[in-house]
Amino acid sequence: MKLSRRANTIILWVVSIGLLLGMIITFTPTLGLGMGGQNDTSAVALTVNGEPIRELAVAQARSNPLFVAVTEGEVGEDLELLLVDSLIRQEVVRQDAARQRVTDGDVRAAVDEFRVSRGVDGRANDSAYLNLIGNSGFTDQTFRDYLREQLRQQAWEAGIVGDVEVTDDEVRAYFEGNRDAYVSEERIVARDIVTETLEAAAEVRQRLLDGEDAGTVARETSVERADRDGALGAAAGETEPRPVGRPALPTVVATEAFALRGPGVTEVVESDARFHVVVVEEYLAAAPRPFEEVADVVREDALAAKQTGVLERAIEGLVDAARVEFPASSSLSFDDAPVARVGDVEILRSDLVRATYTNPQIQQALSPDSAILITAFFKPAILGQLVDQELALQGADELGQPFVGPRSLVAQSALAYVARDAEVDEEAVVAYYEQNQAQFTVPASAVVARVDLDSIESAAAYRSRLLDGADYLEAAGEIGAGVEELGTVRPGQLEGILDATLFGTDAFEDLPGSPWQVSDVLALIDEVEVLPEAVATEGETEEVDPVNATVERYVVLVGERTPEVVRPLDEVRAQVEATVLAQERAALRAAWLGELRERIDVEDSLLEGDAAPFPFDPTLDGAAADGTEGDATEAEAATDGAADVAAGDADADAAADEGADAASE
Repeated sequence: MKLSRRANTIILWVVSIGLLLGMIITFTPTLGLGMGGQNDTSAVALTVNGEPIRELAVAQARSNPLFVAVTEGEVGEDLELLLVDSLIRQEVVRQDAARQRVTDGDVRAAVDEFRVSRGVDGRANDSAYLNLIGNSGFTDQTFRDYLREQLRQQAWEAGIVGDVEVTDDEVRAYFEGNRDAYVSEERIVARDIVTETLEAAAEVRQRLLDGEDAGTVARETSVERADRDGALGAAAGETEPRPVGRPALPTVVATEAFALRGPGVTEVVESDARFHVVVVEEYLAAAPRPFEEVADVVREDALAAKQTGVLERAIEGLVDAARVEFPASSSLSFDDAPVARVGDVEILRSDLVRATYTNPQIQQALSPDSAILITAFFKPAILGQLVDQELALQGADELGQPFVGPRSLVAQSALAYVARDAEVDEEAVVAYYEQNQAQFTVPASAVVARVDLDSIESAAAYRSRLLDGADYLEAAGEIGAGVEELGTVRPGQLEGILDATLFGTDAFEDLPGSPWQVSDVLALIDEVEVLPEAVATEGETEEVDPVNATVERYVVLVGERTPEVVRPLDEVRAQVEATVLAQERAALRAAWLGELRERIDVEDSLLEGDAAPFPFDPTLDGAAADGTEGDATEAEAATDGAADVAAGDADADAAADEGADAASE
């Protein structure tokens, strides 16, 4: 499922608190009892504000596969720092939340609610309940202790953000900084013609390309919505299509239809054993919605963002004020030196490792073999993003807008705000279109069947039968020829001579009354191994080695060929305009960050070794890289690097949190 821009923005700041707490560690049931449990007598690994975190708790935390993926070198040291950072962050929150009053009745109600939600409520299900929580390592008592800590933290968070409100100016600033989160859905006005065979769909498509009325073709041939002339969105009794979004079509069909980005006819698309041809009459691009239309939703989002920002600052304050000590016997340490400096603000090593190793893509690739890539490329690149995020944060103060939210969202809002006035002129649109013709070229294709025959005479006779009007399947059956339905193929997918004939020659003739054609007879020569006849000598058979021989095969291709075509600008205008607009916005952001760099001292080469950070480049355009998506929101993905340092780690954080929530899963 593809999330909307607004959903992605909301996720950005909702999960930021998880990142503030560090990589959420998979704890065993001792979590909530002072990082080790009341019965833990193992050695003290570190103390936070005088309260111990013991070796057993550290070992339990290290059971998270992330922390043992690499144990040596720079990456191993980074993961050890991330482990300690996470323990500290969770402990300071636990300590501050410990003052919250949670009664036994509150815990009992939470247990009852959990049991009802999992279908194990009532005394008759006590064993099932114990088995359920036992699968996650809990006993009834330790599970209740765990829930008590969760309730305390919820109450603590509510106490911090409970009185937070947003002003009208903050709501408006939130909208201005997140306009792309409030756009209408892209839609199409279209007819979907559905057939049960590939051949019927190919014939339908040819009729449409020949100019026949789509409604008439749908009425005569479609096995779905024929009574509505194939019109999408039409109610019963209607035959005119209405604008619809992607969910109106099967996913693969919608992908093809929306990829047209304008009027046109899709290729034949198979879905659930049926074949679709979609005729798009109009493409309605996603468009910004006016503030008045979304004001209530924006206010809700701005309030939630502001609450998250307040909570972020509270946690950072606890961490900054924490007194962390390591006994001489401890194997742990916390070397949190600065790795960059922006003005008077230091970016610490812990900030960098959190942003790096909570990234889901990096986690998936994390291994000793990939360690050098992480230290040489990914860490410097992410440091560049953190630097630009801090630049944007400091620059945001100069914009005169009351942006709200966590740091990452404020940076994103500021970057979006400075690019809000980007415009696209016709000259730029035409220039981009002409310079990127390959992106708008529909490659040649063919719906084709291969017929294998045993001699050139039978192949020629078969071909003549088709030119006389015979059905290619019936004619093949009469002479026992093999038929292989190859479906839709594109250049390079068939073996050499077949591919060259199909897409590089005109060695085809039209079949009567059909959009299909038949090729010349093709002779394919294969080299095979054969055994020559054995030679008998004095009553004994002499063994012989196989020899190479050539065998001729005769093939006729039958199908419908569609030549390569460059889609006109009018068809792809929405895609081109979105991409060019994204580039214009990226240029404005880059210029703004460049101005900030001239005025704010940046020292971003504090990483160990000689590796210099790769600065985040807001001019990069994700959509323009491959040209397959003209979606403005995706085109801007590369320009959201500063915010994505936090937002991109959401999935990893949520996944790691499963350990703590395992019982409720």
